[in-house]
Amino acid sequence: MTNFSLCLFTLSLITLTFTLQAFQATSNEATIINVCNKTPDPTLCKTCLHSDPKSKTADVRGLASISITCGTRDANKLYTDTNDLYTNTKDPALHDLLDSCWWRFLVARDNIDGAGRVLRDKGSDPAKLAITRDVIPFIDFCSDLFKKNPKVVVPHKILDEMTVVSKDCRIILGILSNISRVIHGE
Repeated sequence: MTNFSLCLFTLSLITLTFTLQAFQATSNEATIINVCNKTPDPTLCKTCLHSDPKSKTADVRGLASISITCGTRDANKLYTDTNDLYTNTKDPALHDLLDSCWWRFLVARDNIDGAGRVLRDKGSDPAKLAITRDVIPFIDFCSDLFKKNPKVVVPHKILDEMTVVSKDCRIILGILSNISRVIHGE
């Protein structure tokens, strides 16, 4: 009888564990959907968050951290591709434009990454300020510069990567705002 009771208890415990794991996965997926739907590009947000297995167990702060990692990765690609083009282009007008931007993209990449440390050490509001003050203006400067010089052909790859980094920043800000809402009970 003792063995039967022990077996029944073990079976119940296993069933409960799998039920709670399924609930946790559903709950975290619901959190990802909820958080991403409050950003300007829910599809890109979900793609970013799902790219990291830690998103399955992350709270909103963890999701913000993952979005910062995605932004840093995309900004690094923008910087690397821009720097390569700057170094190798034979077009003097493009070279001059990129001379104003390659280092701004490097600063933007480093400051997105730094926003992760700010989030960890100081919280979501200072991290939002870091993105707003120390990243977005660098991306916007180059976007405006390219628009002011329509005769200079900037490769679509660079323009597309700039758009992605800009969206990443707005996604990061959206997720960071969710942290503030959770803290303030909204």
